[in-house]
Amino acid sequence: MSVRKETNRRGKSQIVCDRKWPDGKRFRRVMPNSAIAKQVDARIVAAIATGTWRELRQELEHGTHSRMTVAETIDRYIELYCKVRNRSWRRKVSSLKHVNRLLGKLRLRDVEMRHVHEFLAKRLKEGVKAATVNRDVAVLKHMIQFAVDEGLIRENRISRVKKLKEYREERPRVVGKTLKRILKYLPFPVNQIVIFIYETGCRPSEALSLKRKYVDLKNLTAIFNLRKGGDNALVALTTRAADAIRRVPELPGCPYVFWNSKTATRYQRINETFNRARQKAGCPDVQLKDFRRELGILIAESGQPLHVAQTQLGHSSIKTTEKYYAHFSPEFALPRAREVMEQRWRNSGGQDPDFDTAENPSQQESSNLVDFQAFREAKRGGGRIRTAE
Repeated sequence: MSVRKETNRRGKSQIVCDRKWPDGKRFRRVMPNSAIAKQVDARIVAAIATGTWRELRQELEHGTHSRMTVAETIDRYIELYCKVRNRSWRRKVSSLKHVNRLLGKLRLRDVEMRHVHEFLAKRLKEGVKAATVNRDVAVLKHMIQFAVDEGLIRENRISRVKKLKEYREERPRVVGKTLKRILKYLPFPVNQIVIFIYETGCRPSEALSLKRKYVDLKNLTAIFNLRKGGDNALVALTTRAADAIRRVPELPGCPYVFWNSKTATRYQRINETFNRARQKAGCPDVQLKDFRRELGILIAESGQPLHVAQTQLGHSSIKTTEKYYAHFSPEFALPRAREVMEQRWRNSGGQDPDFDTAENPSQQESSNLVDFQAFREAKRGGGRIRTAE
């Protein structure tokens, strides 16, 4: 009999539903009572007769959640994990929109490596950079692991997906003259926000969410309580950053330093306004994120310890500071490398008679030399620029 009463090892009786599937595998489970056992057995018999026994077996083995699609899992993941644990959960939502668009109709239990490889190919075909695709896949892998932890599926089949090779594009250095050209086309108080971001190296979201009660203009410090890592951070202000704050009058009832006159509260975004200004100023390649990188390089080139840049930029790990921000620019590194090499020559005791720089035409000054910064900006995208990190 498929439904029967048995005695377990402890000597207690239990109701068991025991039946074989058409492929020879066995379904055996202890049931709460005989009524439920007979009910499950009847469903198995009916599924075998109608040819839907594979779906029923999947449901019985993994629970009713095995029918969930990727789109349904995304909603659950955002509400129960991202919004609860991640301050920057909107970045994950941005990635999950593309996952939903390309994989949303799939059942969660059916997601395999081939689906992720197809996702990678489609995103790259859309012109998205490898770094962005890697972030999308990382969010997808974490969501699948979340489903495993919740018992929605048994295993994470895409855990072994490898990252795409990322090539870091050398961004232009943002000098003061470039910033002045852009500021001419920015309305008030967005121009003060941009000055504040440039001076402090903060993220745009940190500047827009800064409250007046966290600013100490006397000691030139401020507290960012919405940093990406989740911790509060005390950062230094320059006199120019403090002037940017002073130029924006305080709005009664509004706690934020930089407020929008149309909404009487903080700005949510200034990207569109900044993008229009940089186009008018003839600087289409300059981005807000370049200000943050510029400060990291400036602190590194000044000879300060990496912890100084880490503290000001608000990185939870110093590896992030070292890898992405605190590398030396070629303009800074090359003269110092040349000085070391020249010193080696001087230490050797003088010139080599077989190598006279005055008679060597290759050492003559040339008027055809190009400015490296101009060359790099003109040839952007044609290759990688190797920089010391």
